[in-house]
Amino acid sequence: MPACHYDDLPLNEDMLLDLPFREGTGAITQDLAKPHHAVDLINTPTWASEVSGLGVLTFDGTSEYAEAQGADTADLDFTNGDYSVSAWIKWAAGQSSQIVIARYEVSVSGWEVYLYEAAPTFSLTLRHHHAAGATTRTGVNSLGWTQGVWHHMGISRVGAAAYHYRNGVLLDTTITPGGLIDPATCNQDLVIGIRYSKDTNWYKGSMWRPRVWGRALSAKEWLTLYELERGWF
Repeated sequence: MPACHYDDLPLNEDMLLDLPFREGTGAITQDLAKPHHAVDLINTPTWASEVSGLGVLTFDGTSEYAEAQGADTADLDFTNGDYSVSAWIKWAAGQSSQIVIARYEVSVSGWEVYLYEAAPTFSLTLRHHHAAGATTRTGVNSLGWTQGVWHHMGISRVGAAAYHYRNGVLLDTTITPGGLIDPATCNQDLVIGIRYSKDTNWYKGSMWRPRVWGRALSAKEWLTLYELERGWF
């Protein structure tokens, strides 16, 4: 029987970023996706293990994050195309607004995924930035992202819409009137766990396997992904 390679798996089709945090130590983490982006861990996020033995990264909410240079992540500069973003997240109380993953500049360009705490409401938002037009920011958010437990987060951007999935289940969302406007082209660094300016909006808690695809995953694919990985948590 021939070997099954990474790109042979249907779920990995058009994968642009895949960080499984396998290293367990050190200040870099390897991207399994074909682009093999160089991703640096800044201020030593803590390597930790789940009971299952799965390695995860924990961020302190005050100084730790990950980054990849803008020049090396041009393939993540989404504008009018569909794309998907995913991660396993277990966030904690800290700053009210916490970046999960993003490549953006506020009200100028790019895209961001962030969590927002206004207890008892906990939300997740995909937001696009565009300097021109009737508004400089448009977004889609969903509720129920409680703290202190693992969630599988999945978002599929399809034109003016974005579909949010939690643990493989499609969620009700609220979208900016008029829908998502295409983000303007962006040359900023890819950031995980921090604002584009790298000085606030720190993510606090644990995270595993942030991923980005250059296509919109289907509802069936999100459920399959969750079912394949849920046993680690």
